Amino acid sequence: MAILLAACAAISQQKAHTPRADDLTFHNLRVLPPNITHDELIATMRGIARSLGTRCNHCHVANPPGAAEEFDYPSDAKPEKNVARTMLRMTRNINAQYVSKVNAHGQTVTCFTCHRGHTVPEIQAAEAPAQP
Repeated sequence: MAILLAACAAISQQKAHTPRADDLTFHNLRVLPPNITHDELIATMRGIARSLGTRCNHCHVANPPGAAEEFDYPSDAKPEKNVARTMLRMTRNINAQYVSKVNAHGQTVTCFTCHRGHTVPEIQAAEAPAQP
């Protein structure tokens, strides 16, 4: 009987402190999958930022001081965010349509492939072939 009473008390206490579900629903994802995990999203964003030599504020609008979040992540106010979406679609298409058909080593095109730490890829003039 004592065990039953203790179990009932524990259940009542749990109901009184209903845990708040984590709100890991991301808003305004148009290229990344809607079921992406928080860790996958952060890793993706960090990879993009490193590849372009930027920080979050390159694509995301800052919230006013004192706001709960530093950035308004869903906002599309900065044109760089839509450029990033276009570039993600482009690399996905290149990998699916071309690289996957000719690459036996599992390599893929990423932001770093072209950007190498710069927001705009550097253009190198092709070297002239050596004269015989």
